[in-house]
Amino acid sequence: METQNVLVVEDDATVSELVVSLLTDAGYHAIPVTDHAQIARTVERWQPRCVILDGELLPGGESRSWRDAAALRRTHPSLPVILFSGDHAVVAEARAGRSYRSRAAGFAGIIGKPFAIDELVTSVKAAVAGSRQIDEVGMIVHELRQPLTVIRGQAQLAMRRLADDPERGQVALRQVVTEVGRMDGMIDELLDRERVSAAGFSLNVTLLDLAGALVEAVARHEDGSSGRINLARPSGAVPVYGDAVRIAQIVDNLLSNASKYSATGASIDVTLTTDGVTAEIRVIDHGVGVPEEERALLFTPFYRTSKVRGIRGTGLGLHISRKLAEHHGGRLWLESSSHAGSVFALALPVARSDPPPTARS
Repeated sequence: METQNVLVVEDDATVSELVVSLLTDAGYHAIPVTDHAQIARTVERWQPRCVILDGELLPGGESRSWRDAAALRRTHPSLPVILFSGDHAVVAEARAGRSYRSRAAGFAGIIGKPFAIDELVTSVKAAVAGSRQIDEVGMIVHELRQPLTVIRGQAQLAMRRLADDPERGQVALRQVVTEVGRMDGMIDELLDRERVSAAGFSLNVTLLDLAGALVEAVARHEDGSSGRINLARPSGAVPVYGDAVRIAQIVDNLLSNASKYSATGASIDVTLTTDGVTAEIRVIDHGVGVPEEERALLFTPFYRTSKVRGIRGTGLGLHISRKLAEHHGGRLWLESSSHAGSVFALALPVARSDPPPTARS
């Protein structure tokens, strides 16, 4: 079995020697670094499967681990970073995962000093396994997308040049293109699931208007001029810090589910409210509902309730959406459900007056 490289960033020589010895005994090739400025160069040279990052203090007293971890996520999003710090405040903040810099850092593991040997080795094993899993899924996605691209191109070409029974042929080929698009979406969901589960997921965080984003999402899901979706929102902007694409992904999933699992033409009510601290979106459908005994499993990967198993779906959308909400410091939950329909709620923190740290990914 190939030896896995692990980068150990630790400026205390005694601690570094101990960690390297423990990792060597566990079968890893540990590469010690004392200068944080050498992290990027060392990562490029050795291609580690995991980085153990100490909490070196900057001249102003701030822990440098936040900045270094965020930089690694930008350049190597699938490389797991484990925080290794004796600063109890830093460890507590990282474990809570609610501050902007903790979400930007996206630590795959958190180890406080003094540390337990088992905790260190187990954390590294989990991080390396997660990194390997992302790479394997990425390879599968790459291999699958190549033939899908060819299929789509050939199908579109045939649609333009088909001569015999053109009407029927074009209907069939449109279906081919639709199915290819569906498969491509499933691949995206699979890759997203692996990334959010292995802490290899990055966000492009900007200041955005949640009210405007919701209006755009509703417009995308309206079918013609039916006015099926009823939207109630504040008249002004609702500012939040977030990844516009990923927040749209969450809302699109909720609206898509509401439409998919409701009777044709049934109305969907969408509301956006805010108390100045938290913004909450609720999507209220009049669909099949979720059986009470199945609600605890609703957000687990690949789970689909017994009432919708005859309808196409991967069972990943809600799981990924909840993880994305959590990456934004928010939450996603099923607020209520009955035979008359369900209410799903998304809560996100309203943007503070002061901007978040510039290093966000």
